[in-house]
Amino acid sequence: MRIGMVLDHEFPGDIRVENEIIALENAGFEVFIICFDFGIGSTVEYFHRTKIVRIKINKSIKKKLQALTNTIFNFYPKYWAKKINKFIDNYKIDVLHIHDLYMFGAGILIKEKYKRKILLVGDLHENYVEGLKKYQFSNTFPGKFLISIPKWEKSEIEWIHKLDYAITVIEEAVDRYESLGLDRRKFSVVANYVNIDEYLKILNAYEVRKDMSLFTATYLGVFDTHRGLESVVRSIPFIKKSVENIKFVLVGRGKNLESLKKMAGDLDVLNNISFEGWQPHEKLPAYINASDICLIPHLKTVHTDNTIPHKLFQYMLFEKPVVATNCNPIQRIVEETKCGLIYENKNSYQFAEAVIKLYNSESLRQQMGTNGKKAVMEKYNWTTTSENLISMYQIIGEDIKK
Repeated sequence: MRIGMVLDHEFPGDIRVENEIIALENAGFEVFIICFDFGIGSTVEYFHRTKIVRIKINKSIKKKLQALTNTIFNFYPKYWAKKINKFIDNYKIDVLHIHDLYMFGAGILIKEKYKRKILLVGDLHENYVEGLKKYQFSNTFPGKFLISIPKWEKSEIEWIHKLDYAITVIEEAVDRYESLGLDRRKFSVVANYVNIDEYLKILNAYEVRKDMSLFTATYLGVFDTHRGLESVVRSIPFIKKSVENIKFVLVGRGKNLESLKKMAGDLDVLNNISFEGWQPHEKLPAYINASDICLIPHLKTVHTDNTIPHKLFQYMLFEKPVVATNCNPIQRIVEETKCGLIYENKNSYQFAEAVIKLYNSESLRQQMGTNGKKAVMEKYNWTTTSENLISMYQIIGEDIKK
């Protein structure tokens, strides 16, 4: 069986997609991926045994086309459907595995316009519709006037209903889709758990020296208002009263970076923060390793209550206590495994209390670190969750044979 993955980003570089491809290859499936190329590179190359077919496009044009999806200027699905139709012919694809909700329309066009008798798998990385309520492009001109959230809510249900199979990242998301009237039997949960073998391979790719005189709290990820970093910065004056040697290491970039720096300056805590900027994926394990505790300060929303970040399990694998907000899946896993402390999102005082509590108890930090690693080794790892992916494709193989 030949699986054609559709991704409207550059590849490699997406951990989830890389893990899925490796798992499918190891299970004996042939995988091909069609994706974008924003720079200068070869047209076709390989990731492991998977052939990568690249479409050259200007990144800013891509962003505009994507943002206009499901508006009166709905050109993106038609553009992709033409590319996918050729991709199917060239590589004799049996199943289309399409990543992200806003791309599903292209797959549906393949079946309805091009009359392809092909199975569609939709991979829901996140609650995209809820994300639209927060994203900058959908809340500023012209997106603010062109993008209709009610239309997207309706389309989400219609498009998923037309899929043959769907994948989500967490059980809570399946509950949500069932509440919207969709059949939960359509869904498989393939979570963003850490691929232990692959992640440990890059452990020594870079070195980040730990200053043993500092108590280091690390955040990895995108900078945006819904990531909750403002509450972290606001907590620092309070934390400094008890933890004079506190150092927050914030790794990433995003639209609120400058406002965070300004807030830190206004609060006179710039010396307690290291803004590391964007770092290569291969360097992230070194940052985790050089930490005392690690952070997930995301705001609690419908979006974050229906997804799960990779970094939680990466932190756990390296035996780092986690301080995280009360987003449903994160709270469930942290409390179940006893790998960290949960605080109410946006509550800087509760966050500060959690940091101080961990600072004051090395034994608690060690126990939580041990608990987290044990949970990842036994349950929250890619090998375990990829069984759902493989099982789904084995069922699909039987469907194709009928």
